[in-house]
Amino acid sequence: MPLNLVDKNKTYTIQRIAGKEEMIHRLEDLGFVPGSQVCVLSEINGNFLVMVKGAKIGLGREYVKRIIVA
Repeated sequence: MPLNLVDKNKTYTIQRIAGKEEMIHRLEDLGFVPGSQVCVLSEINGNFLVMVKGAKIGLGREYVKRIIVA
């Protein structure tokens, strides 16, 4: 399920990152790698505040919908 569709404040495991190679590398550089735990803290106007590896990161919908979790 894409990360933009999950419940807030619940922890999920990243299964894979979809999209172009450039976008995948950008997300991996930020810590979004398969097997990592991720949590959506909030969403306002298509902008998401996400916690991964203990860091809070702001991402736009275009990035968040590429992160596939279970």
